[in-house]
Amino acid sequence: MTNFTTSHKFAAATVRLKWPRTTQLIFGSGNIVCTGGKNIKNSCLACRYCVNILQRSGLRVGFYNFKIQNIVGSTGIEDPIDLMQLKNDYGPFTSYEPELFPGLIFRLRSPRIVYLLFRSGRIVVTGAKTEAQLFKYWDGFYKTVLIKYIDHSSKLKCSSEYRYLNDKKAYACKYFYDALQ
Repeated sequence: MTNFTTSHKFAAATVRLKWPRTTQLIFGSGNIVCTGGKNIKNSCLACRYCVNILQRSGLRVGFYNFKIQNIVGSTGIEDPIDLMQLKNDYGPFTSYEPELFPGLIFRLRSPRIVYLLFRSGRIVVTGAKTEAQLFKYWDGFYKTVLIKYIDHSSKLKCSSEYRYLNDKKAYACKYFYDALQ
C-alpha cells in the first residue's frame, strides 16, 4: 500500500501511497507536503492517511492547518503556438530560451500564475491557490493573449524544427535534418 523512503541527501522522509496516488514529504518540523493529488479532496485524504500511518507507528501527531499552496493544471490546444512572436510582443512577461528549454514561460505578476507554453500546443499552468483562480485566469489568458498566437498557417509542432526555422544565428543546423533520415 505504501512505500516509505528516506534519503541522506534530502531532509525529508518520502511516503508514496497507491491510492490516492500521491507522494508525501515529511519534514522534521512536522510539516507534510503532498504532491500528485488530482483534486483537493484526494490531497486532504492522502495527508490524513499519512498522519494515520505515523500515529500507528507510535508518534504523537495530529492533522491540522491543511491548506493548498499550489495547484497545477495542464491542457492542450490542437494547433501549434507561435512562441517567437509571443516572446517578441510580451517580452517582460516571458522567458524563452529554446536552446535550454523548449517551452516559453509566461508569468503573470498578480496573482503569481505561470504558464508553460510549448510549440506543440501543450500548456502547463501553475501557481494558482484555488481551482476557481486557475480557471478564471486561464480563461482570461486564453481569450486576451493566447488566441492571437495560435499558428494556423503552420502545422509544424516539433520544437527542434521550429527553433531551427526561427534561428537567426549564422551557423547551420543541418545535423538535425541529417539525424531524421
